[in-house]
Amino acid sequence: MLLALAAATCGDPQQPAAAAWPQGTVLALGPRAIGAAEVEEAAGVIALLEPRDSLDQLRRLALTNIVLPRCAAQAVDPVARREAQALAQSCHDALEDGSAVPGGPLPLVLRKGRMLDLGLELWNAAFALEPGQWTPVVETAGCFHVARLKEKGTAILPGLVELTLEVHDFPYLAPDEAHARIEAQLDRSHLVYVDEAWRAYVPIVWQHRLQGGSP
Repeated sequence: MLLALAAATCGDPQQPAAAAWPQGTVLALGPRAIGAAEVEEAAGVIALLEPRDSLDQLRRLALTNIVLPRCAAQAVDPVARREAQALAQSCHDALEDGSAVPGGPLPLVLRKGRMLDLGLELWNAAFALEPGQWTPVVETAGCFHVARLKEKGTAILPGLVELTLEVHDFPYLAPDEAHARIEAQLDRSHLVYVDEAWRAYVPIVWQHRLQGGSP
């Protein structure tokens, strides 16, 4: 259920009224709505690595390791992000069809590793594939990726399975600056508790951090 915005947002003209949030919104980083489904999807990825964690803990890890950093990255340079996303999608479509890639051959990186080596989102997108198949366009904080699975190993836990991928990267934040810029964006961001019950899934240190700082 969507609740009225907490008093912390009162008087802030940049924050939409409660009725303006999309259906299913539970949190928002500034104007960026965060739906329960987005958090649950990320929590499901982490559960492959930490199957004994409670749902509450999985949601906390999903927010702090995937969802909130990705939301912050999206706010740093929205124009560059849209351009990178469009290029990644057009190249993905060409790679799947076997047609000419826009702009000519793309830089290709061979990556091999487990979930934490390859990154949660990229590993998860490739895990369900058969060798030779392409992932959809995958977004991590500051970058879009398109990857083809080459090899898949075996392990007791899914999250420990080693994958070998051919990866094309489409960054919208310069890799050598991305971490610092995302951290700075988080430091000046304001987290809105659209559904007050979801406050419990935000670690206290993050609650204090995400109160909006200096621009």
